[in-house]
Amino acid sequence: MGFVALEKLHQLHDGYRRVFRLAGREWILLQEEGKVYCIANQCPHLQAPLAQASIARHVLRCPSHGIEFDLRTGMPVDPRSCRHALARLPLIYEGNQIGLDLTA
Repeated sequence: MGFVALEKLHQLHDGYRRVFRLAGREWILLQEEGKVYCIANQCPHLQAPLAQASIARHVLRCPSHGIEFDLRTGMPVDPRSCRHALARLPLIYEGNQIGLDLTA
């Protein structure tokens, strides 16, 4: 399938958030403190949606149960609260767009 564009770079800004569907699963493209992430729209704790999660200083807080995850690693801030990391997809840049490489 190759490169799948998700957004044009000039549209991105801190606070940007967009949910999209890929292969039957929802993902969130978001930007925080100049860094762009692509995470599953599903908390690994009890599968609650994360589209409305609060984010501060690279920490995403699940709106349903308050579990916090470090966006940079995907890991829970407190490993006792959840044993699983956020599902993430690696992003690539192509020209003036950011997206995914689905050749694999």
